Amino acid sequence: MSEDEQRESKLKVAAIVAVLFEISTGESLTPSGQRDSGKAWSKDHRRVLIGRRNLFRARTRRSTSR
Repeated sequence: MSEDEQRESKLKVAAIVAVLFEISTGESLTPSGQRDSGKAWSKDHRRVLIGRRNLFRARTRRSTSR
């Protein structure tokens, strides 16, 4: 085994051990929940831009359209 191959093998082993150690401690990145969609003002403007009813009218409807 050449010196470069030996160094590469050591690096691979070190990476595997680091991953296994991190998993065993239980600390890892977790996905975040749903992103905040913003204030009512920004929601209203987004709705109007895509051609939907504004937020006030959408909230005051008595029933959903079928």
